[in-house]
Amino acid sequence: MKPFLALILTTLALLTGPIHSAAAQTTLTVTHGPVPQPTLIDLGAPGDSVGDQRIWEFDAQSADQQKVVTDWIMTTTSQGSLVPGMEKRLTVGVFAFGADGKDTILMQGIGLYPMTGSTLKSSAVLQRAVIGGTGKYAGAVGTVTSTHFDDNTWQHVFNLQ
Repeated sequence: MKPFLALILTTLALLTGPIHSAAAQTTLTVTHGPVPQPTLIDLGAPGDSVGDQRIWEFDAQSADQQKVVTDWIMTTTSQGSLVPGMEKRLTVGVFAFGADGKDTILMQGIGLYPMTGSTLKSSAVLQRAVIGGTGKYAGAVGTVTSTHFDDNTWQHVFNLQ
């Protein structure tokens, strides 16, 4: 009788799958003022072109007033193919929290940007993936929604799982 019971329990486990508890979600908000001019590296054809990189580092702050140093690398991947006057850029961003910067969140994604500008247009919203982190954010996954407000300030809302 025991092998029969084991077979039934195994079958039930295979049919129903593992039991998961609800994953805890964390929401973090980071804000900053206008971004400085980027360092522009003209890696493609001369002038604004595919392959160009824009690089920034600037300070931001978390909702609890913690210092956040942000580093961004943005690479142009196409121009005008989806929307005239707009280009696709692949962005990698690191948000380093606190005085020692050991707690980081890494995000990556692609978005449409004006060909003549460094950043998203005002009132634009862009969602990208959280692809990892270090320290207390080690293994972080989720999304970050970045909003560029009309007053040239920014908000990045992280939804971590």
